[in-house]
Amino acid sequence: MKSIIITGANSGIGFECAIQMAKMAPDERIILACRNIQAGNDAIDKIKQQTDHGHLICLPLDLSSLQSISDFKAAFANLPDPVISALVNNAGIAPNLKKTAYTKDGFEITFGTNHLGGFYLTLLLLPYIESGGSITFTASRTHDPEAKTGIESPVYTDGKQMAFSKEGIGKGSMKLGQRRYSTSKLCNILTTYILHEKLAEKVIRINAFDPGMVPGTGFAKKLPALIRFVNNFILPLLIPFNKNMNTAQTSGRRLAKLAYAKELQNLNGIYYADGKVIKSSSDSYNKNHQLDLWKSSIELTGIKQEDTTISLD
Repeated sequence: MKSIIITGANSGIGFECAIQMAKMAPDERIILACRNIQAGNDAIDKIKQQTDHGHLICLPLDLSSLQSISDFKAAFANLPDPVISALVNNAGIAPNLKKTAYTKDGFEITFGTNHLGGFYLTLLLLPYIESGGSITFTASRTHDPEAKTGIESPVYTDGKQMAFSKEGIGKGSMKLGQRRYSTSKLCNILTTYILHEKLAEKVIRINAFDPGMVPGTGFAKKLPALIRFVNNFILPLLIPFNKNMNTAQTSGRRLAKLAYAKELQNLNGIYYADGKVIKSSSDSYNKNHQLDLWKSSIELTGIKQEDTTISLD
């Protein structure tokens, strides 16, 4: 039985994507990859109330831990017929605006979770992705200074510097946390483009997805109280009047369609926003950034050639 893997599928966009996948792929195993198993199983119960899908499972995955990612890969490999038709790298964390924090492996937590986690997971799972399968990264328009999102613009330096940043967030300052977030989303797109190039001889589609601004989800639960209030109660009222805002249902449906729908299977190596292909930022096409991120991410994660089916050179 083929599998669809969705990270961060217990809430928000990931949950809505899982519901759509359950409707679109009734004969495939849908794996909700979540940090919290109970939350994942609760999400499965909700999906079953809306669909009659009979092949839903939750496997633990913490993208801030290389060991957890390795364990997830091992757990998947031990399932019957471990073949992947779609990998949806949706999970991520919001900007950390209060302090500089680090993953279990010592990486700055925004870069380590939003970029390195998905990068490492993807390379470990490549041997299991079928010909004609897809890989999708959930990015964000905050990666593009021209989008004028109100979030600090990304600043790409180099992978190692971003992974081990010691710069502290000053009291009352949100700019560094915002910049780390937007830069991590830029890294998602840089990864998409260089993977597309390196997978050119394999029949695997890889795309970046922009969900737009999606208020009212649990994404902002660790942000300051005022920001949470605005996100949860004020911004949802503005969705009908702002073309850059979407409900979780709309974004989840678009994400599932990009990753799986037959009518979009001609899309490869693109940036998808508002239900269409658009250009990403000028920095996202920077070949030097792509190559530096590729090389540094391989070194930081410690992945070996025998762990994957793509050349690490």
